[in-house]
Amino acid sequence: MAPAPDRPRFRPVTAPSEAPADAGEAGFVLLSVLAIFIVVGAVLAAAILQVRSATGLAQARAGAVRLQGAADGIARLIGYQLDVNRTYRRSGAGLPEDGTVTACPLAPGRTAFLSLQDQGTLIDLNASPRPAMEEAFRLLGVPDREALALGAEILDYRDPDDTPEPNGGAELPQYRARSLTWGPRNAPFASIDEIDRLPSMTPAIAARLRPVLTVYNEGGRFDLAALVRRANPSAIRSLPSAAGPVPSPRQVFRLSVVVEEGGARAGRSGILTLGGSGFLVWQQTVAADLVAGTGHPACAMVAAALGSGP
Repeated sequence: MAPAPDRPRFRPVTAPSEAPADAGEAGFVLLSVLAIFIVVGAVLAAAILQVRSATGLAQARAGAVRLQGAADGIARLIGYQLDVNRTYRRSGAGLPEDGTVTACPLAPGRTAFLSLQDQGTLIDLNASPRPAMEEAFRLLGVPDREALALGAEILDYRDPDDTPEPNGGAELPQYRARSLTWGPRNAPFASIDEIDRLPSMTPAIAARLRPVLTVYNEGGRFDLAALVRRANPSAIRSLPSAAGPVPSPRQVFRLSVVVEEGGARAGRSGILTLGGSGFLVWQQTVAADLVAGTGHPACAMVAAALGSGP
């Protein structure tokens, strides 16, 4: 017999191992969980930062409000004292009334800077006569030519006509000749800041004159000797013999208060008229010029009123 043909040998087929698939799924799940944790952590971190930022901002605002409240309280206290002392003819706290800065320690790290300026001693841009202004400008260190020109320009700025003052006046044509796009107001100065609009004014002259100018001295008379002693002492000997003390009506005052703590500053500036009208101007300010000063006995009253006294 012929041998039987070889039958194919069947080998058992085994199912492929499922371990690799399980490991892949587990890895994917782990990565997903990690991603979720990262996202949740980022959201929580952002929320925490937002809360901290909001808290810090709220604290900063609260601190600013406290400083502003202190500045406002001091300004009202000084205004009240001035008014009461004038009404009852009392000597009062005796703060300097020539713009000198007083520094009052209130609490550890907190200081108030005060400045009080009697407007009745200053040159009024609307009421002071031109010759008196020109003489004052020269004695305060303004060169003769500029002093004459500024005196004329001030009159042309405030008077209603269109005729230039002699010796340097400026109406609209003269402004245009200087390439200025504005002209004279032809009305009273509303603020001493308007001196910057005068054709002959320079930043250096404006810085020299600004502390001695006002628009609140309706009488127009001013204490030339006092201004020169304070702003340009070297010219004392050049004062005319008639330049004696000029009494002020002590009716209008400029008051500036800045309270500083930890580098933060808040302040109040106002124009106070005594006798019933109160503050004509009441505005927030940080008064960059109020950064240093000397002590004064009135500081004890200020500190006590704010609860910072001994």
